[in-house]
Amino acid sequence: MKKITFIMIIITLTFSIGIGVFSNPLLANTENTQKESRERYLNIMAINKPQYKMVKKIVNDKHNVQYMMTEENDINKFKYNKEIIDNVSNMDIFIYSGTSFEPWANSFIDELKKGSLGIVNLSRGVRLLNYDGNESSKENPYYFEGIDSYKIALYNIKAAIQDKDPKNRDYYEENYQKSIKELNDKIEPYNKKVNALKDYTFLALNDNFDYLTKDLGLHVVKLNNYEISEFIKVNNLDEKKLIVLKDGTEQTNMNLSKYKVVNLWKYYGNMSFDELILYNIKVLTDLL
Repeated sequence: MKKITFIMIIITLTFSIGIGVFSNPLLANTENTQKESRERYLNIMAINKPQYKMVKKIVNDKHNVQYMMTEENDINKFKYNKEIIDNVSNMDIFIYSGTSFEPWANSFIDELKKGSLGIVNLSRGVRLLNYDGNESSKENPYYFEGIDSYKIALYNIKAAIQDKDPKNRDYYEENYQKSIKELNDKIEPYNKKVNALKDYTFLALNDNFDYLTKDLGLHVVKLNNYEISEFIKVNNLDEKKLIVLKDGTEQTNMNLSKYKVVNLWKYYGNMSFDELILYNIKVLTDLL
């Protein structure tokens, strides 16, 4: 009888322990914790390749990043359809320049199915300039070739991704700070020559490089409708200290053979914007 009672006690204890194990709320909490700690995977769409490269500086390979076009001409002539609208609407983040660089962007955004889609205007916080410096004239869309403007645009990307993936906000902040430091470090060797360029007058054939020349503190005058020789004479300029600032992407009928000419690029699809900035600074300082 005692032997049977002992066996029953053992069975009862074993059953009780089993219930305790299977009803342990810690196991359920562990499963929930695993779900909560699962990495967020974002799908990010940029309009052009340089914007894509900016995003990659912040996320590296952590998320899926795509872009729609490379060349400026393709961007200007782009026509969207329902399939493209649906594709972008299914993304987590959509990035655009926020200026007339993409003349169709506003109407495109109006047709997107917003839902959880985050839309990032890279020009937010940038002090946009106008052509000819006239408030009533058309905006100058090439802010991304300016040093300060580029940093603001990169910050906007970083902040948008942090909002979507706050768990990794420190990671994105570190990548942002690293990218800014790398750009500053690459510009620093040119600073002495840039200061020397301030002894020169730059004659701009258009306004495309206003953001960069402003950040570099260069003395720029606009040709407007003058002939160069007449402009030099009227403004009493020293021809030996005059450099013609030309857009390398555009043709001109002017005879520039007797002047110092520098060809800059306002946009180059296969270059990241920081590479474009550095390229233009190098071309300028190579004059010396």
